[in-house]
Amino acid sequence: MRIVIADPLAYSDIFERALRTALPSADFVRWPDLADGAEYDLLVAWHLPEEMVELPRSLRALFCFGAGTDQLLHDPRVPADLPIVRLQDQGQAEQLLDYAMHAAFARLHDDTAVRADQHARLWRPADRRNRTRGSLRAAVLGLGPLGLHVAQGLSAAGFPVSAWSRTPRRIDGVACLFGDDGLGACVDDADVVVNLLPSSPETKGILSDRLFSRLAAGAYVVNLGRGDHLDEEALHAALDRGWLGAAWLDVFAVEPLPPEHWFWRHERIRLTPHRAGLPTPQGAAASIAAVATALEQGRSLPGTVRA
Repeated sequence: MRIVIADPLAYSDIFERALRTALPSADFVRWPDLADGAEYDLLVAWHLPEEMVELPRSLRALFCFGAGTDQLLHDPRVPADLPIVRLQDQGQAEQLLDYAMHAAFARLHDDTAVRADQHARLWRPADRRNRTRGSLRAAVLGLGPLGLHVAQGLSAAGFPVSAWSRTPRRIDGVACLFGDDGLGACVDDADVVVNLLPSSPETKGILSDRLFSRLAAGAYVVNLGRGDHLDEEALHAALDRGWLGAAWLDVFAVEPLPPEHWFWRHERIRLTPHRAGLPTPQGAAASIAAVATALEQGRSLPGTVRA
């Protein structure tokens, strides 16, 4: 099995050790350290490098090394009949759940207002009892493997959770909705909305004024999907008029985020540089090994997005 690794996150020694432990018989090569015209069986990448002009005829599958496969599905260099599989990494899913939980607990404790009071050196006595988890509604958009894990984790932590997907789903402890009508019902009066949708023409700009207006006053918006999901002007307006309490953003329309962008300076935005859920060495190695083994044995590929 000849495998080319074309993602800088997997270029570290710890990733290489995990891969060689999981697949000791495989031949690994890092892009671009391979000869011109070299043939290989499996390509591991989150997106194809610009210098990778064409893929070899020997390629049997493309392994997406990250969350979301839209950037590969829409790449004209990828043959329409080439199987694409997604990373299945429990460690990555746990990181995304941790991020969503962090935001949910921040909303629970009114973090934005507390931070503003601290900055102003204002001691504001409590005017009500603290909220409980059971009183804070969370909405999760997207029920792929990662969204599913986040929805289940928030529910297990005691938050009432609704979730939305394009097609019907059923999850114990989660109110699942789907379709155009289901989206509004999912986010109605939600205190936290966590977006984990894939990028598509239908989901572009879905985090909009129309959606924000249905949330509870002071709600937190958490974008872990794609930058093009967010209507930035609508977000700016909703934050400035105080309808939204905060936005927690990990993905952006342009990355790296330009230093002049208003996101950096806004006091109601918590910003992280696309690192909410990174592949883990052991989880990624196990997922790659499962796909490579299935290829060698002629079995169906785990995590198939497009066969």
